[in-house]
Amino acid sequence: MNDITLCTMHTEKPYYIKEINKNIYSIEELSYYLFNYLYLIDDQFFSEGLIDYIENELKQPHIASGIRQINANKGALGEKISFLIKNAGYYTEREAEKLENHLVMLSSKTAAERIKAKADILMETDKYNMAINYYNSILSKSINTDLPERFYGDVYNNLGVAYARLFEYDQAATAFRCAYRLNASAESLESIIMCDLITDNEKRLKMDKDKYGVSDTVINRIKTEIIKLNAEIKTGWNKKQEDQYMQQCKKEYIVEINS
Repeated sequence: MNDITLCTMHTEKPYYIKEINKNIYSIEELSYYLFNYLYLIDDQFFSEGLIDYIENELKQPHIASGIRQINANKGALGEKISFLIKNAGYYTEREAEKLENHLVMLSSKTAAERIKAKADILMETDKYNMAINYYNSILSKSINTDLPERFYGDVYNNLGVAYARLFEYDQAATAFRCAYRLNASAESLESIIMCDLITDNEKRLKMDKDKYGVSDTVINRIKTEIIKLNAEIKTGWNKKQEDQYMQQCKKEYIVEINS
């Protein structure tokens, strides 16, 4: 946005959005979330708890009443999002129109594509456990033959990245192998080799090298990248930080599976 927009009201009581691990305090912040994290929104988002918060804490009875009316008429999710954006006054008419175009595009996507987009956003916000759950939910269902194999290869690849960021390298390698079988991308192949090298699995490395025809040049380059990465990590990372990171991941996982 080019113009500076002041918040109409900033309440002291926050509303927690678990998908991005953030509190919001105003109708403008809620508008921003809806606009920028569109693929994270589902039918459960506009709960009665959120509507009450909009009405009583954010002092927006008109918006709350409008959303309740849409719910009563069994209106679509996009209708609720569009109504709030237009009535919150944070975005211009042109920006609201842009959002509506996105909503139209969203309605044309398959369920698998929408779930992947949601998981990809969660990856960007470091919510790896949640992303893993969504990627696996795609893979646990029957394959949509209207989607190319490359799509499912990319799902497996991103699943592998999520596991790798949680230091689950064996599971990551399995996902990357499935990815490469479907997308034949250099990224997935090199990720397989990287997992073998990080885990010091010489037997697996030799098998993958022979199976996929990976040259020594490529392997040595990946080894160099790992050495550089380790050096960068060691300069700003220690065991205490690693333990704190893993504890936080565990806490987030417990919250996610119980929510």
